[in-house]
Amino acid sequence: MRKIVKICLYAAVFSMFATGCKGSSAGETTKETPQETAAGTASSASITLGTYKGLTLTAQKMEVTDAMLENQLNYLKTVYPAEVTDRSAREGDVANIDFVGMKDGVAFQGGTGSNFDLTLGSGRFIDGFEAGVVGMRPGEEKDLDLTFPETYDNAELAGQPVVFHVTLNAIKDPEHTQIDDALARRVTGEETATLASLKKQLREELENQQENEWFNSAGNELLAQVIENSEIVCDASSVEEMYTELQMTYQAYAAQYGMELETFLAMYMGTDTEGLKELAEELVKQEMAIDEIIKAEGLTATDSQRESMARMNSFENQAAMILAYGEESANRLFEMGAAYYYLIENAAKAEPGETAGTETNGG
Repeated sequence: MRKIVKICLYAAVFSMFATGCKGSSAGETTKETPQETAAGTASSASITLGTYKGLTLTAQKMEVTDAMLENQLNYLKTVYPAEVTDRSAREGDVANIDFVGMKDGVAFQGGTGSNFDLTLGSGRFIDGFEAGVVGMRPGEEKDLDLTFPETYDNAELAGQPVVFHVTLNAIKDPEHTQIDDALARRVTGEETATLASLKKQLREELENQQENEWFNSAGNELLAQVIENSEIVCDASSVEEMYTELQMTYQAYAAQYGMELETFLAMYMGTDTEGLKELAEELVKQEMAIDEIIKAEGLTATDSQRESMARMNSFENQAAMILAYGEESANRLFEMGAAYYYLIENAAKAEPGETAGTETNGG
């Protein structure tokens, strides 16, 4: 269940591929003196750090409940359904199939698959395909005479008659799958796995996820207060570089969904390209503020903090995280995470319902 770094330290995530204000004047405390960048050009970036201790923390940590664990187990039933062998396939089953699509007796590109799990009735394949698999039994082979829709995006196949030769390898039934030791073995791939061991693993993963969500929510809340308390001027070129990196990143995601960038931003981010420009400036400010706190307090992540951050991001340990992201990027994430730990440890926890604000002067 590996996922990309979920740290909502946006600047930390993007520091892996964007320079932000690093190397310009992330540690500068006066606005009057331009700094020289690595390229030798003057940077207008500056920061006067305001209060960053005693800030009000309202983010609450959510406990992992039995209901959350049950929801995860029910989800895993749909991903790892049990096989059935004593009946034919029916709608709602997951059919594991091999198939070859042919036009005029010749296999066409993109029309072949093996050990493919297809939920019958999902509508993933062209009309008639899934209905043709319904009624087949494991081991059975069948030719499906079908026609691609006129609107199909491949002009060579649009509106054309084809034949799919299908072999049904197995039938899996999510609806009647039991939450038991057999499910645990399918999920983990370990013959010795039990439901008890799976539940323990899932609870640990859920606890790490909740810890991650709270850590980022708390850190982001406090960092927003730091930025509000500080005087920060970003270098225009650094903001533009960040904006370009954001565009490239979300453009890649949009392409995976077959969307234009604007559509993707509106649907999944609730913003547009103008909002992306504002985000770019905010990310640069975040990184400048974090770097200034690191400098002021001489922060480095402890071994315990590094291990915790690795687990929060679905890695077994910090060594695995370093291996995945590279030593430089992982250490940068650990370093910035140390600033979040510092802000949280030095914050004043608010009572439920209390709004965020500055409690004491610090920094």
